[in-house]
Amino acid sequence: MKSTILKFALFSFALLTFSQVNAQEKKKPDPEKIFAALDTNKDGSVTLEEMKARKTKKELSAEAQEKRFAKMDADGNGSISLEEFKGAMAKAGKGEGKKKQE
Repeated sequence: MKSTILKFALFSFALLTFSQVNAQEKKKPDPEKIFAALDTNKDGSVTLEEMKARKTKKELSAEAQEKRFAKMDADGNGSISLEEFKGAMAKAGKGEGKKKQE
């Protein structure tokens, strides 16, 4: 009887752990999919106009969008490459792009 209870407890723990790991993996956004959705003319780069045309959960002012775009456009050429986009997403994921709360 104790063996059955122990097996059930271990199974439950393993299932719970797997569920949590799986849920965490699903929450990570895929930069390539997001970039592809933003790149509406499919030229391999995202312009400010393409970024502004995309509806987001949190609407930003034109000025805020321009600032965000400028931060992402690392080489300052007026468009964001996939590499620049991935770099910006990585920084945002580490909290580097967010303001510190005092």
